[in-house]
Amino acid sequence: MASVSACGLPSAGSPQEAGDFLQSALRCESIDIASPPEVQRVEAMGMTGINGGGECQDPAGGDGDVDFLTIEDMAAFQTAVKGDEDEQDDLMIGDDFAVDPSSDDQRRQLLKSGLLFLNCAPDFKAPSGSSTDDAEVDGCVTTDHSDDLD
Repeated sequence: MASVSACGLPSAGSPQEAGDFLQSALRCESIDIASPPEVQRVEAMGMTGINGGGECQDPAGGDGDVDFLTIEDMAAFQTAVKGDEDEQDDLMIGDDFAVDPSSDDQRRQLLKSGLLFLNCAPDFKAPSGSSTDDAEVDGCVTTDHSDDLD
């Protein structure tokens, strides 16, 4: 089961543990762990620093499947995210994994479970009352605020 890291974010340690975290947070019907060739395809698309991943299938609420990646080098991963604006849409992170939720309800559940948004948008300023902490890469922050969250 996922634990909490020294910096306060949930830590998984493996794709199975990340899947267990999502199972607990989102009540997935099943967890599909990515095969090594699937992980290599994600890396070939420019997502560096990863070592696994998978999908939370049919989470409670029926809002769509949720993809996740386990991360062995958070700085490399955040650098890749920062360089690809398409990947910056409400990506949420733990200490060593990232989650791409499909709905606002899933985002809210994951926030309650301890994940934060990774925001690498230039000039991002969280509104008063929201938290921000420096991420691993200059120009990125972790925050509990998303402009897209209703």
